[in-house]
Amino acid sequence: MEVLKYTNYTNTTKFILPLLFDNNTRYHELLKNFFINAFIADMANKENDDKIHLLFADYPSLSLTQKLSNIITEYRYKDGYVLVYPLNLEFEEDYEKIIRGEYSTISEKAKNRILSFWEEDNNSLIWGVLYKKGDKVRKYYQKVLGTKIYGSWTREKEWWIPFNIPDEILGLT
Repeated sequence: MEVLKYTNYTNTTKFILPLLFDNNTRYHELLKNFFINAFIADMANKENDDKIHLLFADYPSLSLTQKLSNIITEYRYKDGYVLVYPLNLEFEEDYEKIIRGEYSTISEKAKNRILSFWEEDNNSLIWGVLYKKGDKVRKYYQKVLGTKIYGSWTREKEWWIPFNIPDEILGLT
């Protein structure tokens, strides 16, 4: 899907959302269920901070909600619905690394789950970000910025934009 090219999706959607699902769930199950975006908090419901807020245009199907167990709460948001879920404790350290923008340092299990969910392989943009390999990320930045980016793509710096907390909170931007 090359999810990183979709600028309307938050980094929560791109990197954290897949960690809510099992290995058999793919992104298209969300998209056919009126999915809009995912957030780490909601300004109007601070009691659920650091939980994953899934925003839908309409209430999702029963088959999707059954794949996501342990719902904390659900509520109307404007014309849609928000379903709030805890992050799987197995990925707590990965969640913290993603929030710090340390995408390439997350566990191999989390990387595999993200790639599987988005149906990406080792020739994709997100794979390049997670493993800091290949030239796909550099070429993408050059195309988006319309100029050559000089300098080295080192293993010391991350190859994706930092996780900007205000952009990841529902109702803040």
